Amino acid sequence: MRRFCRGFKQIRAKAHTFLLKQTSMSQRDSLLGIFSVIYRWKKWIINICLLALVGSIIATLLLKNYYESSTVFYPVNPRVSNPEMIFGTAGEVMDYFGGDQDLDRILELASGGELVDFMIQRFRLHEHYDIDSTSQKGRFFVREAFRSHYKAEKNKNDAVVITVEDTDPELAATMANEARLFIDRTAQRFIKESQAKILATFDLGIKRKMSELKIITDSLSRLQYQYNIYNPGTQGERLGYSLSIAESEITRSRAKLEILQNNPLVPQDTVEFIKANLRAYERERESLVARTTTGDKLNLQKYNEASPTITVLSDLHFQARKQLSYDLERYNQILSTYNSKISLIHTVETAKVPYIKSRPKRSMLVVISVIGALLFSVIGALLFEAYKDMEQQS
Repeated sequence: MRRFCRGFKQIRAKAHTFLLKQTSMSQRDSLLGIFSVIYRWKKWIINICLLALVGSIIATLLLKNYYESSTVFYPVNPRVSNPEMIFGTAGEVMDYFGGDQDLDRILELASGGELVDFMIQRFRLHEHYDIDSTSQKGRFFVREAFRSHYKAEKNKNDAVVITVEDTDPELAATMANEARLFIDRTAQRFIKESQAKILATFDLGIKRKMSELKIITDSLSRLQYQYNIYNPGTQGERLGYSLSIAESEITRSRAKLEILQNNPLVPQDTVEFIKANLRAYERERESLVARTTTGDKLNLQKYNEASPTITVLSDLHFQARKQLSYDLERYNQILSTYNSKISLIHTVETAKVPYIKSRPKRSMLVVISVIGALLFSVIGALLFEAYKDMEQQS
């Protein structure tokens, strides 16, 4: 059994060696055949390559030169246009660079149809691209033509790069810068539209609160004038103090009168003087606690009747003035922010006029054309020879 296995291995090794030799001979024969075909068709191949060379040179010379100009910028955090951040009432540290969402919004604006239409109208691209603008297809084709020469993308450092390509290098730089400015203006417009709505809301609220404050002021003034109460706290204290003084003087005068009026040693003039003082204090007390509200003098009845209402109206008046003052301050802050021009992009690099063309790469096109002609001519020659062999065999 071992001898059989050993003999089988030797036979397999010899067969493998034989197949390798046959394969190498067939490959060598096939390569020699290809080279022989190329040699026989060398004039045609050379002529085709020369024709491709001359044709590609002429064709590339007829191509227009295109120039690229790029501008680079970062988005700004939209919160920089908030009044709280501008006037320092937010109480937090501000990050002036925008985040990923702000970057996505800027890229959306940079690739939106509004920018495309603006650029077409601003630079009269129908005429520049020689496209008829009167038809629907013309408007479509001019948009597509612009988009083929315009690119907005994010680079590796998360900055927005706008690139414009054109046959006029100065126009390419101008269009790139104008696109950046349009994006900034559009982003500002969105912020200002929101601020305008807030201003309109504040304006209506301020007008309503001013009307309410006028009503409260008129009611308060009328009651103060009618009851002669302008400071309920102070005037109430004075009324209480005056009434206590009058009561104590009445009590004191009555006590003196009881003691002195039956004493024969006291002169009658003294007794009459005490009586006069007593009547005076009694009348003062009556005026302080009068049961009628007629007259201009303030008394306890008027005070007790009007003081609660005046106090409430005074508090309402104070709160209304305080709220109105806050709203006016807030309104003025938003209005100042609205009227200010705050850029929403950080420009890193403006588009410069390019002096070196971006395309076409004429030498590369010529080389590719010649290589392509060589490959196609060789393949054609091989196919033609194979076809001839098949006809001869048949």
